[in-house]
Amino acid sequence: MEPRKLSNRANGTMLPGASLEGERKRRADLRANGAGFIRLSGGGTGFSDEKATQSVFQIKLNNIDTADHVIAMHAGLLANVSEILTVAGVSVGAIAVDGVVITDKVTCSTKNNTTLGFFQKFVNANPTRIVRMQISSNEEDQLGETITLAKINPTMKLGSQEITPSNSKRPTDTNVKLVVVDLASYQLDDQSVWYVNLLAGRTLTINLYLGASRNDAATLEELAAAALGN
Repeated sequence: MEPRKLSNRANGTMLPGASLEGERKRRADLRANGAGFIRLSGGGTGFSDEKATQSVFQIKLNNIDTADHVIAMHAGLLANVSEILTVAGVSVGAIAVDGVVITDKVTCSTKNNTTLGFFQKFVNANPTRIVRMQISSNEEDQLGETITLAKINPTMKLGSQEITPSNSKRPTDTNVKLVVVDLASYQLDDQSVWYVNLLAGRTLTINLYLGASRNDAATLEELAAAALGN
């Protein structure tokens, strides 16, 4: 059997009988119309209406300890706190999981019909944009703690984005324990380590407004539908 050409592997399966140039154009047309992207809230496939998303995933951390704890809410492909320290250079006390995060100290819950574990796996497989965060706490001082999104790959650190919620407060805001942060470029994926310092005796609730997600499963369905006329 003739070895499969590497060029035919780009972005999935090349359709039988198609020229490489024709296939590239067809896929470019599909992508221009949103193939490969799924809006988690429905109602569109592009980026132009992301801000109107109503797809929300909530993460709530609760620290009943008398000490602060740095918690990774997402660790990408990194398996444990030791690997996070080695690869990302970040010292965290634990990676958030559903339920007990640190015994008798920190717990985590969600408000969705799914789990944090599934959400973490989903964004590892399907890079997902976050267009807005609504952040609240039982005490105002927690909003002064920076939420950091660090990017890594096997050979280097790729920089980080830092958000201090209190910096996004508006003069018209009346609730000092709640902040809405609009985001232009913020993505969770398998190369992300996302963490925060959770102060002693504090809760932290983050509502993530989910934008576009790169989804190879959706890409295959779109390609098949276009090819078969469905």
